[in-house]
Amino acid sequence: MKHRIKHRVEYILLRGVLRAANILPLYAAMAFGAGIGLFFFYVLRYRRDKAESRLKQVFGDRFSARERNRTAWLSFRNICFNAVEAARFRKMTPEKLKRMPLYTGITAMREIYRKNGAFIFATAHMGNWDLGGVACKLAGIPMFSIARRQKNPLTDELLNKVRNVTGMEVVLNDSKVLRNVVRRLKDGEVLGILPDVRSGAEALSVDFLGGKANLGAGAALFAQMANCPIYPVTLLRRGWTHHEYKVFDPIFPDPALDKKEDWQRMMQKLLSVFDAEIRAHPEQYFWFNKRWVLDPVKKTGEEVAKQSPAYPA
Repeated sequence: MKHRIKHRVEYILLRGVLRAANILPLYAAMAFGAGIGLFFFYVLRYRRDKAESRLKQVFGDRFSARERNRTAWLSFRNICFNAVEAARFRKMTPEKLKRMPLYTGITAMREIYRKNGAFIFATAHMGNWDLGGVACKLAGIPMFSIARRQKNPLTDELLNKVRNVTGMEVVLNDSKVLRNVVRRLKDGEVLGILPDVRSGAEALSVDFLGGKANLGAGAALFAQMANCPIYPVTLLRRGWTHHEYKVFDPIFPDPALDKKEDWQRMMQKLLSVFDAEIRAHPEQYFWFNKRWVLDPVKKTGEEVAKQSPAYPA
């Protein structure tokens, strides 16, 4: 199979960054990631204006233009730090995990699993969201996640290898995702999911960040079908390399409600938790997402007829 030149270049660059992140000592690797971030943010201005406009949209006059720029930079640097840490996931061990500040939160999740069995681990694009699931897996919780295919098949394969290095399996977001996820939950596994992404199809309208977010009902649907709770979780970066793990009260399905009414209720409760956390720590949120959660859905009449909120975004 022949690959496009663009895809090959992206793959070579990604391989180079991953290799450098593993060869260098941790703080040197983080500085390397921050340096790349500085170039993209301040020289290439990669999606910088878009991020700052979103901060203005959500917070209004709470921040000055200079403060919005600073918040956007810290958010972008966090993404670079996340990439470095993801590249080094293979270096993580259960012993190293126990020495990390987030271990207290992980043990709380492990105790929840020990007592109650399967649940849905829902987190927002804050701090190092990938680390939450990886740490749970290393702590002995049978965690799996959902991922969509990347447009570049070479980088898609490479990123899946990075995700799977700790043994956490990834279920592809395809036509079989509903059946696969519900089966795994009923078998006692734990689903890690990121619900704060705009659905490409008209789905649930949820109050979020001062606007209306069009979200898939995935987390609520899975909880309903597998009869298990959703636990909202956030990971906050403290300094360059430390992380705080916050676990919130579970959200349970209500069998007395209409199915779609219950989806709406659960998703609104879940996103309200994340809303408060993002407002408290805006520099931790991913303001650069191409699928911005508050963007309106572009659709035709034919597309609407085919759409269903049943599947995750």
